[in-house]
This record gives sequence, C-alpha cells and structure tokens, in this order.
Amino acid sequence: MRGGTDRPAAAAPAPLVCHSPKLGSVPYSAVDVIRFPHGLPGFEHLRDFLLVTRDECAPFVFLASLEDLQVTLPLLPWALAGGQHVLAVEEFRTSDDGTDAMVVPYAVVSIGPQGREVAANLRAPVVVNLDARLGRQVILTDESLPLTATVTA
Repeated sequence: MRGGTDRPAAAAPAPLVCHSPKLGSVPYSAVDVIRFPHGLPGFEHLRDFLLVTRDECAPFVFLASLEDLQVTLPLLPWALAGGQHVLAVEEFRTSDDGTDAMVVPYAVVSIGPQGREVAANLRAPVVVNLDARLGRQVILTDESLPLTATVTA
C-alpha cells in the first residue's frame, strides 16, 4: 500500500489582472480587493476597487474600479492633501476583536495638465480599513472645508 494520494497537487491560483486603460495591467489577488458596500457618491453601483500605487506617481494612490475599468480616482493621503480635520469614523477604527484596525484616510484629488495643479476635496474623504478590506467615502458636514483645496508640495 502506498502512502499519500494519487491526486495531483493543486496548482496555485493564477494571478488576477485588472486591465485599466489609465494604469495599465495591474496584477492583484482576491485579498487585495477593497469593498465599498455602498459604492461611492456618483458611483453607487460600483463596489469592488483596488488601491494602486506606482513609484513614479508617489505620493499619489489610485482607487481603480474592478467593475468599470474607466473609473479610476486619484487620491492623496489625507494629511498630505492638507486635511487637518479630525475624522470621526469610529466604525473603521476598531475591528471586531477590539484591536486597532489599520485605517487610512485619503482625499480625492484632481490633477491638472502636466501635474502642475492639484486640488483636493477635503469635504469628502475616502476612508479605507486595510485590515477588513472595507472602504467608504465620508461626507463631512463642516461647510468650511473646501471642495477644491489647492495642494502645495
């Protein structure tokens, strides 16, 4: 009698690739997907996104939709975009086991020609819980926060 099984070893799953017209081919795995249960304002029908970084674009990060490849939003980390407002999104701050979760806030930005002008929306940050792989865009009620704040280097 032989030990083991006669079944062939399971092959590793093939990497997935998002073929973004704006970012090119982006390899990813299922654990890289950030789920936005309620979508984003203006894109409520889209739920699954990737956070894509490119060394040549740092410090910008891109939120790329897996469901509509035309939708890619440029983001900046909240503090770099000029976000001084303290974000009160407690449901993203802790995980189910009570430990701190890795929560990262971003500002959606618009980038002018040749990247010379960058404006950040400081009234609607995108908040991502990297541990739970969940995100949402928070609409802040503080009307003193600008929708288009000029970002300086």
